Amino acid sequence: MKTKEYFKELSLTILGVFIALVIDNYREDVRDDRVVKSYLGIIKEDLSIDIQNLTEQLKGDSSYVKKLGILSDVLTTNRDLPQMKFGLSMWTSQNLTPYRKLSEWDSLDYYSIQLYENSQYKTRKIGFSTIINSGLGHKIDLYLLKKITIYYTTDSDELDYVTEVDDNCHWLGIEYANKYQGSFKNVIMKDDFNATQLRNEVSGRYNTTLTEMHVKIAMLDRARELLKDIEQY
Repeated sequence: MKTKEYFKELSLTILGVFIALVIDNYREDVRDDRVVKSYLGIIKEDLSIDIQNLTEQLKGDSSYVKKLGILSDVLTTNRDLPQMKFGLSMWTSQNLTPYRKLSEWDSLDYYSIQLYENSQYKTRKIGFSTIINSGLGHKIDLYLLKKITIYYTTDSDELDYVTEVDDNCHWLGIEYANKYQGSFKNVIMKDDFNATQLRNEVSGRYNTTLTEMHVKIAMLDRARELLKDIEQY
């Protein structure tokens, strides 16, 4: 009889401990779900900032690349330019531009100093870093977690690489032109001015900017898609 009562009390104790553990685990799950939801909220904020910044940068890039294209065309087709010293690189096709005398060209502020603009962009990763460091990534739907991870690793690495290309380039012809102020003619007609080098650098920068824009547009589309997925989650 005592044995039955002992096992009965033991069973009740074990049941009580089990129920307490279930309740505690449930509370932890609820707490973790709330924490993860708040982290996803930070990612939503990060994505909104990415979308806003990338949109603004693309507006500036679009205006900038038009100036580069015009300058590249002018350096190739303007008949007032001195004879080129070396063969031209053919990075891009040239368009004929309306003829304008060199003496009527705008100052170097417009044509050459602007060429040093840098449109580098890095995604904001506060929410993603928080989720990784928390160890709660498993609480997020696997498909959504995969999309988030790809956006902040593979896609972001590609964006960082493409927009950092200019940091590894030395635009010597542009650097030379940037030392002067005044009419373009007074500088470009100097004996030590290499119009070919400047034209090639402008052409290279033009194509680099186009590549940057394509990558930013793709990143912008992914940011919008990911933001929509998180909002619907």
